[in-house]
Amino acid sequence: MSNPQLPDERRGLLCGLLASILWGTVFVAARFLIDRRGLEPFYAAALRFSGGAAALSLYLAATRRGAALRKGLRDWPRFLPLGATGIFGLGALVMLSARYTDSIISSLIVNANAIFIAALAPLVGERVGFARAAGVVLGLVGCALVVVGDFDLTGAFRGRTADLWGGLLAGGAALSFAVYTVLGKSASRKYGGIEATAAGMVWGSVLLWAAALLWGRPSGLDVPEALTLAYLAVLPTAAGFALWYLGAALADAGALGPMQYVAPIVSTVLGWWLLGEKVGVAFFVGAALVAVGLHLATRPLEPAQDASQARTTGEGGDAE
Repeated sequence: MSNPQLPDERRGLLCGLLASILWGTVFVAARFLIDRRGLEPFYAAALRFSGGAAALSLYLAATRRGAALRKGLRDWPRFLPLGATGIFGLGALVMLSARYTDSIISSLIVNANAIFIAALAPLVGERVGFARAAGVVLGLVGCALVVVGDFDLTGAFRGRTADLWGGLLAGGAALSFAVYTVLGKSASRKYGGIEATAAGMVWGSVLLWAAALLWGRPSGLDVPEALTLAYLAVLPTAAGFALWYLGAALADAGALGPMQYVAPIVSTVLGWWLLGEKVGVAFFVGAALVAVGLHLATRPLEPAQDASQARTTGEGGDAE
């Protein structure tokens, strides 16, 4: 008989669910800023995440937890990689993907990073059995179908080559965030979810501004752009990322990852309502395959596996 879910894990999964609902709005906002308003992707990402870092830093200062943030910033060997993957990698690639493809497609592929989380689980002592491995393969097939399913492979791509590039960029963002989630578990447990989020976001923002100044075209913002960026900075970024690391400190990474599949549902509704985007048959087929793949890839371990994993964690894993 499997062990009942612990209250802490339930709270962690709830944090992940709330974060995913907020992240479901990112792709529509990014599509508006990049595709409709012509904002440069690195510049938009730098504004989004530096605003989020500022909001979290102010919150920590107001709650007298600034010392923990300063300590985290000094621990740059731990937090610079987190900033490079979950902030710089994710933030830049999401904005770049918005230049090429619909927000619905980007949302599904980026939030398929639970597949990558399952694949990276052995790095934190989690075992991956046959069912989980099969789920990884099936989920990747579904992602591929979402990207290329509408192409006419017997002839030209009918002007949809951009979707392929957008899908590949979104896949890179998914992998970046999976690395960020797996590597960040120990940081969130040692420093706290909000403190770890803020420290990683500061380092990632530095990298994004460097890229924006080297390759971007910083420009002025009109009122709709400024309001959209303010929303992105405070809710999906500051609050969403903090909720995710709070969840990572309480719940298993493999269980937390699938919570993100709420985000594509939110993106689909908003993309159809606000941007007039359409959904084809290939999207639904691919989404169904990914959903089944995620179910297999993130299903609970069998009792024997669970006990083995507990011994692994207790002997040498994550205690700091």
